[in-house]
Amino acid sequence: MKHVVLVDSTVSGLLAFEAAKRLGCHVTFIHQRDTSFLTISVKGDHSKIEPYLKHVDEYIRVDSLEGDEFHNLLAKLNDTRKIDALISTSEAAIVAVAREAELLGTRYPSHENLCGAVYKSRLRETLRANNVRSPDFQVLTESQLAEGIAPRLALPFVVKPTRGFSKQFSAICFTQQDFDAFVENIRQARTDSNPMIDALVSREYLVEQYVKGTLHSAEVIVQDGVVSCYVTTIRFRADYNEILEMTATMPSGLNTAARDEIKAYIQQVFTALKLDIGLYHVELLRDENGPCLVEINARMMGSVAPQMYRMLTGIDPFEMLIRLHLGEIIKIDDSLIETAGTVVTIASRHGGRIADSYDPRTLQPLLNKYEIEFCTAHVVPGQQVSVYTGNIGTIGHVIVLDSCPYAAAKKGNSFLAELSLLYGNELAKYTGPELA
Repeated sequence: MKHVVLVDSTVSGLLAFEAAKRLGCHVTFIHQRDTSFLTISVKGDHSKIEPYLKHVDEYIRVDSLEGDEFHNLLAKLNDTRKIDALISTSEAAIVAVAREAELLGTRYPSHENLCGAVYKSRLRETLRANNVRSPDFQVLTESQLAEGIAPRLALPFVVKPTRGFSKQFSAICFTQQDFDAFVENIRQARTDSNPMIDALVSREYLVEQYVKGTLHSAEVIVQDGVVSCYVTTIRFRADYNEILEMTATMPSGLNTAARDEIKAYIQQVFTALKLDIGLYHVELLRDENGPCLVEINARMMGSVAPQMYRMLTGIDPFEMLIRLHLGEIIKIDDSLIETAGTVVTIASRHGGRIADSYDPRTLQPLLNKYEIEFCTAHVVPGQQVSVYTGNIGTIGHVIVLDSCPYAAAKKGNSFLAELSLLYGNELAKYTGPELA
């Protein structure tokens, strides 16, 4: 029986426990107390985790993934039952897991190479050195920003932490006023944030050239350094702030030539970074010059996209993840998706409260109208909701299906308009030339 150790998780990543058990594995889950993405996502409500633990043979809490405690625990587990795969679906754990997987000798990208991908300034430096298309950039510390040091790049540009997640503390600055507002607000925003989030996000900021184009993701599997795409998406962005992603729509609607161009470009990127194994969520923009990398997430697709992929293909991506790390050769086919779907983010445009008059019983008829079977957007009358500024703090998600990606995305926007009226609270909506 293979021993699979999973460290921290996204909420969707909890489904990996059942996938590992279905593959006949002994499953250990390690959950850290200090900076856990799972704890952030469930807002500390352990009851949301409990149902998934029935698929876990050992559930172990540790104070931190840094230092000796985590290392010694893995050594002890390995002595008792050899660890065959050490995996994480959590941005908060991937660097520590890479470090320990290298020491254990399990299949994972090297710690050095993985850091070269997830630390965005190092990523940009490597791509520039290897003549792979990438925006011009510079790095400024939070102190330098506070001191009024101006970026050398001309506006517009993007500002984001060199190591971060979920679009936290990031902005697109089209004007000097946009940048001044970002600098003025950043320290207070960090002070007001969850301490775990603040601890995970670096205080160095990448300032990079703005690239205008359609936003896509490529969900890739890398085996012996060879990149394959098992699905591409188009990602529609909020109509009031294009840094905020509102959907993951698959398939992408791109033709074969465009998908092949993306795959060839990503192969260049991964070759330059020396990333040789893993499932990755790669975000990129596509303009008249072709694809241009936004960032690499060294873990599989997040939110509820794995559930949608399984709905559309019948393939469990968590099984694919585990089998890859156990050393199996994974064969994929990105033409399996015959219909289309979009994960729609449910989030408040201005914050405030759900109307006291909202009747939760009215939600199901609306879901039925749009043939929505998957929904996590459940609220109660009078509930406080946050303004949508990043992926943390959303109300929930729905999966909308239709015959083609653009039809699914249009249907999702119509659903948001009607749900806004039910909630008595304006929800964020999205835009894009394909939706006109």
